[in-house]
Amino acid sequence: MTDPVIDTTAWRERVAALQASEVTAAVLVQCDLTWLQPGLVGIRNEIDQAVMNAQLRRGADLTVDRVILHNLPVVAGAVARPASVDRAFEEWHQRLSATSLLLCTSDRPAPRIHRLILGGDQSSAPIPDMVEVLDNGDWTDHQRAGLALDIIHTVGATTPLTGYDMNLDGPFGDADPSIYM
Repeated sequence: MTDPVIDTTAWRERVAALQASEVTAAVLVQCDLTWLQPGLVGIRNEIDQAVMNAQLRRGADLTVDRVILHNLPVVAGAVARPASVDRAFEEWHQRLSATSLLLCTSDRPAPRIHRLILGGDQSSAPIPDMVEVLDNGDWTDHQRAGLALDIIHTVGATTPLTGYDMNLDGPFGDADPSIYM
């Protein structure tokens, strides 16, 4: 796997634009395995935080569609993937799922996180990583945003990330037997 260069400055600028009232929608694609490398955990968390803050502040005035991988690709010829990549993948999904649950209220829909399903023969996503915003009715890059939105709307290409597998009871919840003692 060759690590593409992620322009952190561009990502920060585009994600910061989510706070502007002129921006009504955004599409973010983070499907490259580079996002799971230890050196990018800081910017990945920063982007997650900025998106969450924008969604909290703007509510229904901002629609954000995010595309992440549903499954990690099997790279032909590779002996094994580092365990740290698998752990980062699982942790990121868990955190995004929990955030989704926390942000969903009666006046604000849950964030729309689409997990891109890769076929067994695919070693990478068919769309580039991006953050494109709809500013005053115009996408920052109409063609790239269109690619992402086409995949999101293609039946069977993605599946939503939900909080269905989150354990919300915690150590002192109703499911904990000690609560009844």
